[in-house]
Amino acid sequence: MTKQGSGPAKARPRAQAKSGPEGPVPVPVQIYVVRHANAVARDAWSGPDARRPLTDRGLKQARALLNRFDTGADRARPRKQAGALPKPTLLMSSGAERCLATLQPLAQACGLPIVTAEFLSEGSDADSFLVQVKELAAAGGVPVLCTHGDVIWSLVDVLAAAGTRFAGPVEAKKGSILILETVSGSVESADYIPPDKV
Repeated sequence: MTKQGSGPAKARPRAQAKSGPEGPVPVPVQIYVVRHANAVARDAWSGPDARRPLTDRGLKQARALLNRFDTGADRARPRKQAGALPKPTLLMSSGAERCLATLQPLAQACGLPIVTAEFLSEGSDADSFLVQVKELAAAGGVPVLCTHGDVIWSLVDVLAAAGTRFAGPVEAKKGSILILETVSGSVESADYIPPDKV
């Protein structure tokens, strides 16, 4: 894994189990999976695919993520979205420019580097993804991951086959968010948030 951005990565609190009458009760951890925003079409780009940039619409979709998550900035300004998602503590991305650029506004607003990870790259398999999800869930915090449509669809297929509860249909549109709720490292449920209209 490599980091982009300035400053060291901040330590994340580990997920702590709560005590119940029959011993520790696992604490659910949410992992936020973002599909990269709208990028220049493959057939309209002559350079390496990994360097394909976001379109103007894609840049707006990336900035719209600031309305979804609590960034801790400009607290005097009312949030555009009721019930904002929690402030990210970790940003991870495919190394593709379109994914890195999607998280860049969040990285700047939260003062976080973007860590690149191979399991988020296009063509990665869902099993590798789920191994990393288990590790991220054990570490706690609020991880936000940016990846590609094929990775998300593969993940959705594997989770559906395993009996994961989905709050509704998943479309995996560009700029959308898939929230994975994990308990003891296993994905128990998933909720899809479509992208803002920009």
